[in-house]
Amino acid sequence: MTTMGGGWTAIQKRVTGPLSFDRYWTEYKYGFGLPEQDVWVGNDFIHLLTKENNSSLYVSITLLNGTTLYEMYDRFSVSDEAGKYQLFLAGPATGTLGNSMISYDLSGMFFSTPDRDNDGSPGNCAAHSYIRGGWWFNWCHWAFLNGQWSPEYWENPWYPTVPNGTSVKGTTMMIKRQ
Repeated sequence: MTTMGGGWTAIQKRVTGPLSFDRYWTEYKYGFGLPEQDVWVGNDFIHLLTKENNSSLYVSITLLNGTTLYEMYDRFSVSDEAGKYQLFLAGPATGTLGNSMISYDLSGMFFSTPDRDNDGSPGNCAAHSYIRGGWWFNWCHWAFLNGQWSPEYWENPWYPTVPNGTSVKGTTMMIKRQ
């Protein structure tokens, strides 16, 4: 509650690793995990919190050496299920992590899971063996916090700043109304 003035709500957190984020649409819709450990709060809940389009998004990745990198997006919202939980991001984006979500055209993308292919790729990015998880994919990913925790398989958690999962200790996504 002290990050950048406090008042944030965590919508995604990975700190322990064993909870798989390789889940289907319904699980991402309602959420899974435990708030004090690894969690996805649910796309329905994220939509309800952000539908007024007046929320900021704070993304952080903590590395094994204790360094925390972050990126804050000025505007963040997610549509409802009928809109396939479409992601809307707007700048300015500031921080030390890099603006991978906008730089690699994730704004405007629909949420995809292994059983719901809504990405911009000819195949289903969420179902690829090296990806396996739900996210707002375009041509697969350059920013993907829900990847396989196993470091040798987690590619591009946040490219180019964090190109693989071998150095990741934890991730967090938080939102705050402005």
